[in-house]
Amino acid sequence: MKFEKVYSIKKDEWMKWSDTIAAAIEDFQSVYTFYPNILEANDHTFSQFDFLVNIIPSERQRVVHKDDVTGIVKLPDKTENIFLRSFDFCDETDIDFAVDNHFTDKEFRLVYDDEPEWDEPEIPVNCPVNELEPCHF
Repeated sequence: MKFEKVYSIKKDEWMKWSDTIAAAIEDFQSVYTFYPNILEANDHTFSQFDFLVNIIPSERQRVVHKDDVTGIVKLPDKTENIFLRSFDFCDETDIDFAVDNHFTDKEFRLVYDDEPEWDEPEIPVNCPVNELEPCHF
């Protein structure tokens, strides 16, 4: 079973990007009665999320590293460059990010997929280990 809905971030809403995503999640859940488990957007949109959490102290404070195996949560180092890979909305859902460069900038799609198929990520050559750690918002 799969449900999808496209949303957009208005030009003047970039600074409130996480609120826009939260409102979209609530809308999605009210329409489909399921919380989404995937957020798709293009590389540039995701890079803007990363940029904002790295420059806005209040956004940075909300980011945590969460170990997928143990579930242990820790705060990122103050000097660490953060790369988000998911968005924790509530106890009900953890939304994984997936790049789809068919979207325009500021556009994203929320998806509920009960059987998602994931490609194995390519690990860049000579990538520092700390940049490979997952970050959750």
